[in-house]
Amino acid sequence: MFIRSLLLGIIAGLLAGVASWLYQKQVYLEATATDFATVVKTSNIFIGSLIGGLLAAVGYWLTIKILKSKGEIVFNLIFVVLSFASILKILSFSLPPTSEDDPALLIGLTVPMHFFPALAWFTLKPLFFPAKAAE
Repeated sequence: MFIRSLLLGIIAGLLAGVASWLYQKQVYLEATATDFATVVKTSNIFIGSLIGGLLAAVGYWLTIKILKSKGEIVFNLIFVVLSFASILKILSFSLPPTSEDDPALLIGLTVPMHFFPALAWFTLKPLFFPAKAAE
């Protein structure tokens, strides 16, 4: 179970990293004509997404191991709450003084990225842990 959880975390982290990178380079850049590549670096996007996926993997394994049947819902709740809580760091971030870009645009770029690891996890989880058929 731990290995499957870890593999899910790695793949979800990579998928979230790719989604975040595409969002930054294709969607957001074209929509706003604002490039935050010097502030939101590609390497940091992938590292953050992978760390999120790995932490989710360990957290999922622990909650299922400790709480058994209630572990799934507890993990999902914790994952979503932590995804929302991670946004608080963005709100306190300030752009370098030399930047002429609107700080609100940076928030608009990075807030959705904080939900991509959870979205990737919840999307891929049934492939790694199929639901038991109801009798």
